[in-house]
Formats: sequence, C-alpha cells, structure tokens
Amino acid sequence: MTFSHKPDDDPQTSPSEPVIITRSGHPISRKNIDPNAVKILYRLKNRGFTAYLAGGAVRDMLLGDTPADFDIVTNATPRQVKRLFRNSRIIGRRFRLVHIFFHDRLHTTPQIFEIATFRRPFTLEQDDAESIKEQPELANNLFGTPQEDASRRDFTINALFYNIADFSVIDHVNGLSDLDNQIIRIIGDPDVRFAEDPVRILRALEFACRLNFSIEDETIRGCQAQAHALSEVPASRLREELKGLYSKKTTAALLEMGNHYQINQYWLPEEIAANCAEAIPVIKQIEDFFPTADNSKELEKMLVAALIMPGIFKKFPLSDNVRLNLVQEFVEESLKPVNQRFNLPRFQRHAIKDIYSLLYRLGRGDKRVKKLVGRDHFFAALFFYAAINNQAAAKPEHFSFWQRQSESLNRNSRAKGLDYSRLFAGN
Repeated sequence: MTFSHKPDDDPQTSPSEPVIITRSGHPISRKNIDPNAVKILYRLKNRGFTAYLAGGAVRDMLLGDTPADFDIVTNATPRQVKRLFRNSRIIGRRFRLVHIFFHDRLHTTPQIFEIATFRRPFTLEQDDAESIKEQPELANNLFGTPQEDASRRDFTINALFYNIADFSVIDHVNGLSDLDNQIIRIIGDPDVRFAEDPVRILRALEFACRLNFSIEDETIRGCQAQAHALSEVPASRLREELKGLYSKKTTAALLEMGNHYQINQYWLPEEIAANCAEAIPVIKQIEDFFPTADNSKELEKMLVAALIMPGIFKKFPLSDNVRLNLVQEFVEESLKPVNQRFNLPRFQRHAIKDIYSLLYRLGRGDKRVKKLVGRDHFFAALFFYAAINNQAAAKPEHFSFWQRQSESLNRNSRAKGLDYSRLFAGN
C-alpha cells in the first residue's frame, strides 16, 4: 500500500510538520487492535490525555500483519496513568513505564500492556544538566512532545503513531516513505545512534530479515562502523534480543546477513563466528521444521547446539568408537565462551550436553530404542541426527535403522506431533 508523504523532507531529520494520514488513507481498523488496548486508549483519551498506539504495532498493521504487542504512548505521566488504572504498576528506574494487567477468559496468562510517557532526548542545556547530575536516572525520563518522542526511537518505520482520537496515522520522521520503499533507516546520525545502543545494529539486521526490507546505505555503514561496540553489550541484554529471534525465526537469515557485512565476529564468540556459515544450514532446518515456539527455551537449546556443532564435528566425527566422556568434556568447553557471551542458564547447558550425548549414541549404533526414547532430549538428538547426516557422515547401517524407527516414533507423545520421518526422507 502506498501512503502519501512529503518528498522534499530530509529523512535524516524530523519534518517541521508531521505527515498525517486520515482514516480513509490507511488500513488500520480498531477491529485489528486488541480490545484491551482499545480500552486503555479510550480511558486515557476520555480523561483528557493524548493517547497513541506506537512503534511495531502501527508498522505491522500498516503492512497487513498482526502485531505481537500493542505499546501505547501518552502525555500522561506514569503516576497519572497509575491513578487511572488500578490493574497497573510502575516499573523500571532507568526508564519509567507503566504495565497494565488484564486477566480474562480469552487468555491463559495475564495480558500486559506497556504504557510510556512521551520523552525527549537528553540535552546539555543548563536545566537538564543540573537535573541529571542530581538524579542520573532522569536522563531517560525527560518528558517531551510526540515529535521529540518519535525522534528518540530507533528506526523510522518504528516511529509511527496511531491516534485513537481521530483514527489517523501520524509520521514525524518520514517513516511512511521508508515503509513504502521497504527501507530500514536509523533516525538521526547513524554513528551516534548505534554508539548509544549497539543492540540497534542487530535490530537493523533482524528487521531487514523479517520484513524482507533493505538497509539504507548510511545506516548499514553506521552498523559496520560501530559493530565493535557489540562486544561490550551485557550478556543478559544480548540474550533478551536473541529470544526475539527464536520466536520470529530470523536467526539463520540474521547470521547470513551478519556474515555478509562482517558483523558477527563482534557479537558471537570467536570460534562460532568463524564456523557460522557451516551452522546456518542446520539452523534453517530447525526454523523450517519446528513450529513457532510457544516455549522459546526449546528453540534456544536447539539453536545454541547448532551454533557449536561445526567445531564439535571437526573434533569428533560420528563413529562407532568415539568416547562419550571426551565428547561431553569438549561440549562443555565449547559452551564456556557461549555462556560468557549470552549468560545461558545452567539447565540449558545441561540440556545441550545431553543432546550431544544422545546424538553420539545414535551415531555409534546404539539401538536400545526404549531406553533412548525415554531420555528428555532424545527427539532433539534425533532431529540433529537426521538433519546433519551428510555433514556428520553417519554410518549408513545406523542411519537406516533410525530411519525405519522414525515412523513409529512419530506417535510417541514426546514427539509433540512432529513428523521426524520427513527429516529422514530428505536424506
């Protein structure tokens, strides 16, 4: 869909007047917005506050997709929002937000909506500087206007607002133009914005992969110039970003793009970055075979196991005489830099070691079907055994045995309804 926009505006700076698309000019309908989000928007509006849907929800609905989340921005302060909604609480110190909770029959777990107050960038003006000196956390909590709030966001396509008052879409940063042209563009100076938050580099790649958009030239130049800063990102923050990749199935595509732009070596452990190209085909099979995970823990262990796989197979090819204790020791060593970089929970590290123990049992011809199937991570190991047969050079007689078993194993409750025989049929 094509949206009207001002062709003369510089996309690197906010236009002096926003582009406003009236209801007849865009496809967003209240029917496509979560009813509880609509309730929040209307309560804020009816109490005299400005209330917009913001960010990814607006972008996705303009593209005809269903948003995963509905984030809301308003000129009400966190305390004012809290007074309007008893089912809410203020969270965060660095960045003050309000979470509003809904418990209803339609959802098995509570729905959480995030409400933020319009914010403005920190400046070096006297009033700001003195306030920040006294209370450093205020640097991210300086309230501002919608235009100032839009300019603080990461990419132009994520800075669009939907106004519940008149159902219009508001664009302060030429995001509609970039949405039309399928472009990922950072707001402001790329070097400054990526230095502020290097995780935006991974987000640029992820959005390009997920939406099948291209990255604007200056934006990708900034990604490459500031990629070194990814090595300083805290492990917990990186892991949170990766969780989003698992559920959106963009890990393989992001790794390919990261290889192309020579960014992976700055955020992945050295050996994994060096062997990344060999792991990508297996990760693609994981993303193709498993449904979008309701439980990201399942995909996390599979994807991490795939990332370390090339190095492990180089050291220990599948064979009848491989010593499992040596394999497990090497898997543990291989996980150390991964854990240091992404802070993997202990249960995930144990799960990955168990997957490899079972995988090598299959590879050396262990045919104790009942005993192996009873193990927690057997089906993960079976997936890898089928998926990487050519790469791991499994013996034909062992492979044929488990290929025959796979059809009956599909009926096992642990298989979760997945057709493992389909994997073997591809070999």
